[in-house]
Amino acid sequence: MWLHVEVTSRCNAWCPSCVRNKSGYGLADFVPQDLDPAILKQTIDIHKITQVQMCGNLGDPCAAKNIDQHLDLCVDMYQLQIHTNGSLRRPQWWAELARRFAHLTKFDVWFALDGFADTHSYYRQGTDWNRVIENAQAFIEAGGSAVWQFIPFKHNQHQVMDCIRMSQKMGFKRFELVKNARYKSKAYHYQTGEELVIEPWEQDKRFNRVHTIKNFVDAKNCMHLSIPSVFLDAEGVVSPCCYMAGMDMSEIDIKTEFSNNSYRELCLKNCG
Repeated sequence: MWLHVEVTSRCNAWCPSCVRNKSGYGLADFVPQDLDPAILKQTIDIHKITQVQMCGNLGDPCAAKNIDQHLDLCVDMYQLQIHTNGSLRRPQWWAELARRFAHLTKFDVWFALDGFADTHSYYRQGTDWNRVIENAQAFIEAGGSAVWQFIPFKHNQHQVMDCIRMSQKMGFKRFELVKNARYKSKAYHYQTGEELVIEPWEQDKRFNRVHTIKNFVDAKNCMHLSIPSVFLDAEGVVSPCCYMAGMDMSEIDIKTEFSNNSYRELCLKNCG
């Protein structure tokens, strides 16, 4: 069984579509916090977890002050997956991470790289492209299995093929092109408040040709709808899915509502 865990609601990035901030400028109304490792251990034990995905709705796993304590609880997992913007921690930490979990049947780190240095930070504000590349390279050279995740927008769509070539050269195992553009009617610069123009990519049919290094994604598959899994947020609350985090579950019949009607439809809409 999979556990999708948000080990922190902290992040160094200011992506305009992220609910943790106000379209990129200013933090939303919540108090950033790290998950108590004791709650993670209890959740793993109760649900007999063998596979962990560190991602979440608000934070970047590597921003957690206690990330190493959480990782300590995953050394006996069958599978571990980490999703990150990759600009936190030092290359040495990433190299040690690769060596530390080399014994797992499967261990992947997904690095969010939306273009090259001139375009990447336009959406992933506050991140350092060069630091991401340094960390990813250190992880790969130490034997780690890395995935290059690319969200195409109008401002970076011309770099997709060159990024695929770079990922191959660096030794990334896969290149994931996530087609669902993440943009809002309004987006702002995280430091100045100046309005940004972030538009969806202009779909190019040539990207429908699937290669070994690239997985074309028409819509993000929701793990909570396709495999046995639960979501644990940074406050320590368990829910059936990351979209339902924070909802009042007391009057919801999970088996009926989540399987047959609007909750499922809303989840698919937000994941796709």
